[in-house]
Amino acid sequence: MNSNAWPRISWVEAQYQSPPAVDFCLPNFLAGSVGVVAAQAGIGKTSLLLQIAASVATGVPVAGDLLPPPPTIGQVVFLATEDPLAVLQRRAHFLIRSLAAQGDGEDMAKRLEDNLQFHSARNHLPILLSKGTISESGLDRLSMLARNSRLLILDPIRRFHLCDEQDFAQMSLLFGLLTDIAVDTGCSILFSHHVAQPLTAADQDEPIGALGAHAFVNATRWVLNLTDMSRLEAEHRRISPDDRRDYVRASFTKSNYGRPLPARWLKRSADFEGIFESCTIE
Repeated sequence: MNSNAWPRISWVEAQYQSPPAVDFCLPNFLAGSVGVVAAQAGIGKTSLLLQIAASVATGVPVAGDLLPPPPTIGQVVFLATEDPLAVLQRRAHFLIRSLAAQGDGEDMAKRLEDNLQFHSARNHLPILLSKGTISESGLDRLSMLARNSRLLILDPIRRFHLCDEQDFAQMSLLFGLLTDIAVDTGCSILFSHHVAQPLTAADQDEPIGALGAHAFVNATRWVLNLTDMSRLEAEHRRISPDDRRDYVRASFTKSNYGRPLPARWLKRSADFEGIFESCTIE
């Protein structure tokens, strides 16, 4: 391959011209890149991803002040592959009710209808990779969904491949395919990933690579970890064992294009099933 095929950076232009603006889908999450929301099973990944999807589709903040309104709104495609249709319909109901309660406008349903495609995708999934073999049809289907979209959400990533997630080479190939889609279309791709339960409270701030799937961290540019409040944290804050289940810590453990945002505590809403709200804990 001739090196002339690669764009070359001009040092003269770098010295004298203003640098180009950088487009972010979410804070520090570059448009056309790949990110992950990682957590144990049942902690609320889908719920938070749906709130993120609504933010990019309509311009509202995420979970109070976890993430500010995005700089640009656009089309979002959300492929939910685990929950039955009735559960997804409940998620949609409580999401829009919570947004209405925050005073985000009577036209919220219309804005979501126009900009957020929320699909029950348990069947006929576009598989990208099967035991090291690339599926061109799956690649084409996901590329088509990403084209002209601002954000594509895959929930969870495990349903879009048939490989061993501890196989670094296969996972690197999978994320290479996702990165190619993101770069080619300009669409950001955000997926969820199940991780093992932390062994101790100290493990909760470790990125998902510490739990064995190093390729997940190496290949992604933006990592958000969700962890339950530990027993020790609850005791320190005098929160009862029953109430501590309502609290989740959101930690931005990787951010390639900016200083990581501070970790925040979220609380499950008492009024709107499955909705996270930011909270302050002393």
